[in-house]
Amino acid sequence: MSRPDLAIPPAPDAPQQRRRPTAAPLLILGLILVALNLRPPIAGFGPLLSQFQAEFQVSAATLSLLTTLPLLCWGVLAPLAPLLSRRYSNETIILFATAVIGLGSVLRVGATLPIILIGTVLVGAGIALNNVLLPSLIRRDYPTRVGPMTGLYTLAVVGGAALASGVAVPLMTALGGQWRSSVGVWIGLAVIGVLAWLPTVFGRQTHARPLRGSGPSVWQNPYALSVTLYMGFQSLVFFTWLTWLPRVLQDNGFTAAQAGLLLAFANVVQLPFTLAVPVLAARPKLLVPLAVATALVSAAGITGLLLSPLTPLPWLLMMGIGAGSTFPLALMFIAVRAQDVTQVPQLSAMAQGFGYALAASGPFIFGALHDLTGDWHVPLIFLLAMTGLVLVTGVAAGRGIREARA
Repeated sequence: MSRPDLAIPPAPDAPQQRRRPTAAPLLILGLILVALNLRPPIAGFGPLLSQFQAEFQVSAATLSLLTTLPLLCWGVLAPLAPLLSRRYSNETIILFATAVIGLGSVLRVGATLPIILIGTVLVGAGIALNNVLLPSLIRRDYPTRVGPMTGLYTLAVVGGAALASGVAVPLMTALGGQWRSSVGVWIGLAVIGVLAWLPTVFGRQTHARPLRGSGPSVWQNPYALSVTLYMGFQSLVFFTWLTWLPRVLQDNGFTAAQAGLLLAFANVVQLPFTLAVPVLAARPKLLVPLAVATALVSAAGITGLLLSPLTPLPWLLMMGIGAGSTFPLALMFIAVRAQDVTQVPQLSAMAQGFGYALAASGPFIFGALHDLTGDWHVPLIFLLAMTGLVLVTGVAAGRGIREARA
């Protein structure tokens, strides 16, 4: 699930006029419905990969492009969002991006693999812009309620992923047994998101043009690398198992419906941790212990799945707890490691851009290792090694912090 920005998002450097309080209910409703669109196009494909592979007769590495391409888009296009916001309002860009997600979802039910991959790129592009701009809008319009509002946004994003992974196979069964029918349902969700966001666009105020920041360069920040790598490795671990767990489970004897339900459990268990970890991480002395503990929980889950794949539920819950904890922790590192307020959007853009580009390699390498070895042991060992890097980079990013900066 870019999962959402729980800390300090890449907002424009200059202050902008805030919308009137009377517009808040429509903004909240629109935000929730747009946020619900940010993961189903990806999470809803995982339980259907076997059907997709059977139709197109492609390798596991090629199959991983359905997740790898969106992550590449998130990495490449994350820095584009602040640039676009200098010319257009955030509300307008979010509307356009949500429409692009809908168009990409239409193409993803196409008859040929190239059309499906083009649709995948469009979905990734739309999500990339909204990943950055929705949290930025929250910070602008709710400066005194960033935590609760971002928590609401987080719940919508994670809930969308859990819903999509849980209903993918039942939808396919109920709608004629075709994977396209299940994937196509999310076109309707994108249409709802666009319609719900229209009042926000037409009711917006004119905002001041952002000014370029004059603070220290992020390239001179000694912690920028460790923060970026932590963001990248924790995203790599999450999106790799989000893509491949259903296939791993099916190859160990579980039905497609059972695998989708188990994946949904791994997503749902994240919800309380996406809210609790930022509260704990507000205490600087807990940052490194949290980085160690959450990585170890993830590692325990992967190890359990490797050694006992026929009893996967406890291991998947551990992996979900780890994923629901490491992402908000990564965003807290962005908040406290920025050298001043003007550097926050720079560090956030770097962490998302390079981090998601790194994460995009995970599903591909995992699938390629399966193609080479013919089983899932080596890919899971690879995922375990990447979790070790999550631990190392988390300790590096959190060491020596005495005071969290806003």
